[in-house]
Amino acid sequence: MPVKKPVGRPAVKADNRCALINAAKTLFVDNDYDKVSIRAIAAKAKVDASLIRYYFQSKLGLFAEMLKETIEPVHAQLNNSKEKSTQDSPEKILLAFYKIMSQNPDFPKLIFRTASLKTTKKNQELQANLLSLFPKNRLTIFEKMHQQNRLQQGIDPMCAKMSFISLMVFPFLMPDIFKQALNIKTSAEFLQHLAKQNAQILRHGLIANESQLSQDA
Repeated sequence: MPVKKPVGRPAVKADNRCALINAAKTLFVDNDYDKVSIRAIAAKAKVDASLIRYYFQSKLGLFAEMLKETIEPVHAQLNNSKEKSTQDSPEKILLAFYKIMSQNPDFPKLIFRTASLKTTKKNQELQANLLSLFPKNRLTIFEKMHQQNRLQQGIDPMCAKMSFISLMVFPFLMPDIFKQALNIKTSAEFLQHLAKQNAQILRHGLIANESQLSQDA
């Protein structure tokens, strides 16, 4: 007597979801959203394509979850700094960003490419998912530090925010032609070294030191 297959959701291994996230990350970084098919993601992950609907409902759902999970460690540090800002909060955010992105060095290019898409209904859906990860109140740390006199005298908090974002993001967006001209090789080891140096620039260029804080007290 033939054995009946169980009805309902497909039986899956615990690591199938992770495999889909990793496959999506690789394919979306290397290709435009429209060029990546559900079948290609499933093939890359070596799982059945039905699991994308099972876990994420759609390709867009997978894309959104892939973005969210990749930058979650940075969000955790942002949330921690939002609740309790200290002198080294910007450094911790920067170091967290470099740590995760040194493992995914092309991921910021995906974020930039998605943010720069032409305005269409489909692209607006992609951008809405992206913007949901970066609400305006996420990076208010410099305004708070300014109010607490934790920035050096004469530092504009908005300019400080722009300098911070530049230090954090530009190394990952720098065109390869410029890297080659300047003989820069952005290996994971180099990026970790750069993170520490940029943290020093933040500390000495923007943040008030202890003696300045005591004078302002």
